Amino acid sequence: MTGIRVLDFGRYIAGPYCAALLADLGADVIRIERAGGGEDRWVAPVADDGAGAMFLVMNRNKRAMTLDPACPEGREIVKRLVATADVVVANLPPEVLRALALDLDSLRRVKPDIILTTVTAFGAGGPWSAKHGFDGIG
Repeated sequence: MTGIRVLDFGRYIAGPYCAALLADLGADVIRIERAGGGEDRWVAPVADDGAGAMFLVMNRNKRAMTLDPACPEGREIVKRLVATADVVVANLPPEVLRALALDLDSLRRVKPDIILTTVTAFGAGGPWSAKHGFDGIG
């Protein structure tokens, strides 16, 4: 996958693991998280700085940056990154993707051939699509 750039907006397991597999195969993966680190950074701390085991495993072989895609400056940076990317990975709810302009329509306005990989708890459509979750149920 050398030469493929992936933007990783994933959190916890599904999105980051997907992007980690692509990084393991040689893709240039950039993890994007909020300033101070995403909420999944501190789960089960094992490192001296408090970083968690899951975070360290799920974000191997990746570069990382922080920004706020909800603010105008952050949106501009995301647009510039998307223009250079091949794939966006996000396991955020559909309404969050739309609010952050990370849904497929918004991304394709920046780069028509971008690939968006999403993982949601209850699918992208249907009566439960707006429900949040990331763990097995049932």
